[in-house]
Amino acid sequence: GLCPALERKVELFFHGTLEDYLQHVNAYTNNPDLLEEAERTKKCVDSKLTEEDKTHITNVIERIKASQYC
Repeated sequence: GLCPALERKVELFFHGTLEDYLQHVNAYTNNPDLLEEAERTKKCVDSKLTEEDKTHITNVIERIKASQYC
């Protein structure tokens, strides 16, 4: 499966608040360019995807993790 830190990042990216996601990313980098891009990307996802879209994406990730390919 995914390492716990990556799994948490994916969960926060699709279902967490912007603040919680950025706090998590910040724990692994102090690169301001990376943090700025993380914020921009999260805001884009939150404004473009519905909650249903986000759920479908996380369901696909769960299926991949459970498959024989992982």
